[in-house]
Amino acid sequence: MDAKEYFERIRDEVASIEHAKEMLARLKAREGAKAQSYSAGGGGGGSDPMDAINGRIDFEGRLERRIADSQAEVDEACVLLYGADNRGGLAKLKGNRYADALCMAYLQAMQWDEIADVMQCSRQWCRELCNTGFRYIDEVGFAALKDI
Repeated sequence: MDAKEYFERIRDEVASIEHAKEMLARLKAREGAKAQSYSAGGGGGGSDPMDAINGRIDFEGRLERRIADSQAEVDEACVLLYGADNRGGLAKLKGNRYADALCMAYLQAMQWDEIADVMQCSRQWCRELCNTGFRYIDEVGFAALKDI
């Protein structure tokens, strides 16, 4: 796997986690207060309101495990970019701008417009920083970046 594939996989995972968190927020909102019925038969519907809550709790547990697993991958990628002590990695060897562009685009799954705004450069230049960073990582290797 080359550097671009590695970081794209992590970006997809980050985006998936964000989507799952949004789903969780919608599930919690659905559990909110509902209109009270004072009719003799109640409000109808045979479902137990606790079913939705229990389902959300189960989902939340799975989500938390998934986030923890994914966070380990993101942390590993951060070591490649910034080193274990935040003073190494790609940032030390090639420059902070390359590491920052990769971090925002792939570890934070930011949009190119947002990255360009933060980096104070064009979207195209941000993409070029990332592509140059990928090529450099492929040249020196993952292990070399982790050791620096």
